[in-house]
Amino acid sequence: MPPGRPGGEVSSVVDTLEGEAYGLLPITAHGVIWRAARLLAVGLVVCGTLATASPAAREGDGGQGSFRLRVMTLNIFYGGDELDLRTGDYCAKRRGCEGTFAKVLEAIRASGADVVGLEEAEHSTRRIARALDWFASERLQIVSRYRLIDPPEGRGIYVYVELEPGRVVAIANAHLPSDPYGPYLVRDGGTPTELDELERSTRLPAIQDRLAVLPELVAEGIPVFLTGDFNSPSHLDWTPAVAAVRDDVRFPFDWPVSRALADAGFRDSYREVHPDPVAVPGFTWTPGGPESVEDEVHDRIDWVLVSGRARPLASEIVGEDGGPDVDIAVRPYPTDHRGVVSTLAVRTGEPPVYVVESRRLSIGDSLSVVFHAPGRRGEGVAVVRAGGADPLAELPTFARDGTLTFSTTGLRRGAYEAVLLDKRDEMLSRSPFWLYPPGEPVKVATSRRVYVKGDAIEVSWSNAPGMRWDWVGIYRVRPGSRTAYATPGCNAGYCGNDGYLLYEYTHASIEGTTSFSATSPTGDGAWPLRPGTYEVRLLLDDGYSSVAKSARFRIVKR
Repeated sequence: MPPGRPGGEVSSVVDTLEGEAYGLLPITAHGVIWRAARLLAVGLVVCGTLATASPAAREGDGGQGSFRLRVMTLNIFYGGDELDLRTGDYCAKRRGCEGTFAKVLEAIRASGADVVGLEEAEHSTRRIARALDWFASERLQIVSRYRLIDPPEGRGIYVYVELEPGRVVAIANAHLPSDPYGPYLVRDGGTPTELDELERSTRLPAIQDRLAVLPELVAEGIPVFLTGDFNSPSHLDWTPAVAAVRDDVRFPFDWPVSRALADAGFRDSYREVHPDPVAVPGFTWTPGGPESVEDEVHDRIDWVLVSGRARPLASEIVGEDGGPDVDIAVRPYPTDHRGVVSTLAVRTGEPPVYVVESRRLSIGDSLSVVFHAPGRRGEGVAVVRAGGADPLAELPTFARDGTLTFSTTGLRRGAYEAVLLDKRDEMLSRSPFWLYPPGEPVKVATSRRVYVKGDAIEVSWSNAPGMRWDWVGIYRVRPGSRTAYATPGCNAGYCGNDGYLLYEYTHASIEGTTSFSATSPTGDGAWPLRPGTYEVRLLLDDGYSSVAKSARFRIVKR
């Protein structure tokens, strides 16, 4: 992606669990919760009657929990509708090029994938899932024909894919920083030492959160998949044998990202099926597009990695008709990355107990709480106000896995938690959610209306969509001018929101705060910002469609 545009993961470890500071809430006896309830429970659905996706295909005679699963990674190029297939350039239509988006759907269908990690989804994750009649995680840009569960302990790093009630695999999805790009440094004469320094400072920090968390799941018996556009070649490909035959591989190199993941137990499904990188390079970058360059370096930077009880059976490239090593062709091909889809024999695991629900609802909406419980007598789910001790309602679970439905009518705006309780009212799991009045807009605000040049600019937001790459940007405005607070229906181009000076990600939070300072990533500006009039805008999922703007503020000289 272009250097001037926010995109890919920032090189820092971020905790994205909203509500972590709420603390453990004291829960009174079940009967007291029920009698004191102001929230009306309107229904109960347990696994026996819960409408979910069809069970996954079982793998041979592997026994209980053995399945065959096809996992795909696909970078869809800025929402899947920003490439004009006629010209090969950016789409000039405000609402995007629908024909290109249809080809993205065709590529997913043709792949036969069951689960897809999307990159550059740009608020199209749910749109893709709806078109396929699948499930979606906008927080991780993942779509699946099987139910996705975002457990509170996942902290936005992974979700579960439920292949049958109480049996799951886990999947995480990555999009590492694209610039500066290592293979271009090699092309332009960079040394192995310079390349190692670049990768360790730019891309390696962006996977530390996965390295800290995902191996723990494997140790608990849950298979883990990691999909992504890693913007890095693999140490499995830059070998002495490859360096001897590829001019652009000037020396063998142990790429830090792929090496760190391998050392953590991740295996490259494509290379396990196609072990010879000379005979089958499997390039995913690039079949061409508006961002490819004349002296392009082609490489394999999109991976489906596996760890734990999963065995690759096949791995295929999805790409343009006649492309190198392309197994599944789509014509015309709608993105600048080829996809990878791997077939795996997996043995599912049982997850820890959890209780999860939608993180953001309007008052009056039904609240559906999905749970996985020990399955003992006396267990239940309660709803409490975050930070308080006054329970609002409770329903018994009556099963190990299921869904409880509550009404939110009569509740006030604010933060709440669903908590899973055992028969002694000990909390087993908790998960935060937020309620807003119907029609309340997304809000973003600064802490002050006037800042002295060089002061940190504190920004807060509420009722945000919580998509993976939602971001806030600072824009300079002319006093007396008017700017739109939102750009609905704009899917392509800059939507009037180019020219941002600094930006920060919201880390998929519904409510949160951040500060702009000397460490903030830059767009067209530099810190400290000059005296003048500014506003902050909240934009969706690494794209340029805005949903809120702050009141204007001024920066003045000391």
